[in-house]
Amino acid sequence: MAKTEETNGLNIREWVRDRILFLAVAIFVVGAAGYIGAGKFLDAHSIWLHPVREFALLISLIGVISLGYEIFLRELTFNEYKEALQEIVNPDAVRLGIVGIYKNRSELAQATSFEILFKNVRKEVFIGGSSLLSISTASRELIKEKVLSGITVRLLVMDPDSPVVELITKQGGGRHTFLNEIKTSLLLLQKLHHEILDDNTPNKGKLSVHCYETIPSHSFISIDAQSSSGVIIADIGPYLGRSTPRPSMQVINKKNGMFDYWKEMNNIMWENSKPFSMEDDPSTKSTKALVLASGVETEYYDSDSDSWKKASICQMGNGWQGIKGGQWVWVRDTVTTEEAITGSQKKLRLQFNLPTESAVRRAEMLLRSDDTCHIIVNDVRLLQEYGGAEYADPFLIDIDQYLVSGDNTITFELVSYAKPDAKAPEDNPTGLIYRLQVEYS
Repeated sequence: MAKTEETNGLNIREWVRDRILFLAVAIFVVGAAGYIGAGKFLDAHSIWLHPVREFALLISLIGVISLGYEIFLRELTFNEYKEALQEIVNPDAVRLGIVGIYKNRSELAQATSFEILFKNVRKEVFIGGSSLLSISTASRELIKEKVLSGITVRLLVMDPDSPVVELITKQGGGRHTFLNEIKTSLLLLQKLHHEILDDNTPNKGKLSVHCYETIPSHSFISIDAQSSSGVIIADIGPYLGRSTPRPSMQVINKKNGMFDYWKEMNNIMWENSKPFSMEDDPSTKSTKALVLASGVETEYYDSDSDSWKKASICQMGNGWQGIKGGQWVWVRDTVTTEEAITGSQKKLRLQFNLPTESAVRRAEMLLRSDDTCHIIVNDVRLLQEYGGAEYADPFLIDIDQYLVSGDNTITFELVSYAKPDAKAPEDNPTGLIYRLQVEYS
């Protein structure tokens, strides 16, 4: 019985807390009604008339003050208390305007998505990196939407002809994947530029792309850097071709904080860069590029309905690495506990079309999976099996000889091995991530 009373008491307190505004209005209405009604229910010469009216006036004033506090002051007071508490707990971070530090890009993506970052942008988005392939693929529609809505977008990419690219290529094992990423990204950005020009939306913003030749000091995303509400996310350290995770820092515009430092560094990189010509129409070039990555375009086979359905972005396992532009996918966001114990075998696929009579010059797929994956390209089964979710470098698979003009299908047979001692889904996760780059003429 006592437990019931305690529960009821807790519910009442929650009810009162969630409806303070309603109560403030109710108190004001009761007080005002008492003040107005006192003259009607009490005689004009009654000794109780003035005390009752003054008490009712006091009640109505309490309601007005409570209402004003809830609407105008409580949030402000709460934020002041919050800032004061943060300064006590972590004074250096607050003083420097550091909102968060993330150990790698995956942790950053889980905390802050591009959609959230770009939601409240007012004037400018400024992004700098090595190839920006993930921006030119996964975020191209978001960039296009912002430019068409009047936002200025500046993108900073490494010059593919820079000697630094060769240096980074050697650091990455001598493969030309990095150079191809830059060239593909620039081709896609040119295409995006022409799509924006062809759109008749009035008061469009501007998309500008610059290339730089020096070793990149950092990668960054800057939102409204000229505004007091500006935000900058910067990788701590340069990209040098290795897959070593780099921590990221998110800072806000605070006086004498880190924001001004990163803002100056970003501007220095822009000033030392040169404009990339966006006027060349990529559709007129002999070589065209197509980039496809794991995400919303990936499908999985549902045996219950005997049909293919859209795959889901899945939770990453500890130690899993990413691939630029791609997202880890599976049939659901996570396995069940039973699947973690017994293992699973699922089919996923990617379908795409190459123009009629086109000749494939290069087709490279970067892939990671957990546990293993077998690949079938247009009914040709590749002999090797692929995994490497935690490898420093993903698998690089050449499939140009298997692609054809017209419709193409790549099927992934994903196998997760049994783990009898698994206690929860996160003990034996599974998933797939890939990016396919095709050059054709």
